[in-house]
Amino acid sequence: MFPMRQTRNWRSAYLFMLSASLVLTFWSISIAFYSSAVVVQFMPSPTIENNNFKLPNQPPKAIFPGRKSVVEKFDRKPSYPWRGDPQCQHYVVQFSERESLPKWPLTSFPGSGVTWTRQLIEGVTGIYTGSVYMADPSPVLSSQINGSEYYTDDPLCGCTIVDKDHEATITTLGMANYFELLHRQGHGGIVHQQYDKRGVLLLRNPMDVVFTYRDWLHGGKVGKAPPEAFRGPEWDATVDYVAYAWADHAIRWIEQIENGTVLFYERLMGKTASGELKRFLQVVDFHPVDPVRMRCTLDHRNRTDHKRLNKTRKMLEPNHRMKLMKAIHRVQQSLRRKGWPRLPIYLYDVHSLDGNI
Repeated sequence: MFPMRQTRNWRSAYLFMLSASLVLTFWSISIAFYSSAVVVQFMPSPTIENNNFKLPNQPPKAIFPGRKSVVEKFDRKPSYPWRGDPQCQHYVVQFSERESLPKWPLTSFPGSGVTWTRQLIEGVTGIYTGSVYMADPSPVLSSQINGSEYYTDDPLCGCTIVDKDHEATITTLGMANYFELLHRQGHGGIVHQQYDKRGVLLLRNPMDVVFTYRDWLHGGKVGKAPPEAFRGPEWDATVDYVAYAWADHAIRWIEQIENGTVLFYERLMGKTASGELKRFLQVVDFHPVDPVRMRCTLDHRNRTDHKRLNKTRKMLEPNHRMKLMKAIHRVQQSLRRKGWPRLPIYLYDVHSLDGNI
């Protein structure tokens, strides 16, 4: 009996020790799991204040002078462009909230009326436009500030409805510099590299643009060139450049844009302006359209603070006119292939004595 009782006691002791070991193991695992859970729970989440935090394989954010952090109070700089008009003076133009809007370019050849068009867009949307160029403020805002104040748009703020971008055409050195910017510095791919294939193309009759471009070369946005600037070898070179680059720029953007449209300066000047603006608003997904605001925008579209007064208008030599007509034909064919609205050539001034093409 004694040996059997001893065996039973040994077995009982063994089972007790095994149970205790299992309990201790389970308790240790529970403590370890709980401790790790506590560590995860109180790890600081990445926030705007953690400037050194970035996701793996992400480039650091670019820093622009004067750009404010999202956590800072953002001055939307409200302004009232139509003061003195009882029916329109309460309408405000201001920035949208930062990072709230996609980046849309408003691209054109210099002298196509882009600054004036920006005023229309700002009026109908109530949101400032911007520019990729330094010292090129909102036309509505800059007309109301004092000389001591200054504003330069940050094109990455996500707070402007569109941003002006002349791309490689913004040159005073003609064809050679155009090709340098286009092919060696990569401007030809800007539409898909920087704008995700979005774009709004502003087109104006190149037979007008060639004169405004020449004025711009000599006198800036609102100045004029002297009469002698419209004859001789330099004038011939200007016509050649405008005829080529105006069409080349337009066709490249028409072919590369996947989400966008074209606007015509002549239609914005005429009775079909509201239709042009509504097509723009539909493309950039801005709605609803305020009909009273639209009327106020069109009633005040003849502001002269950003327009060249007494525009240069001269007759074109037949060979100059022919070069510009060929440019028009090239762009018209591109628009036709794209299925976009066509150039309103019936509204074009052909700068001839009889007015006939």
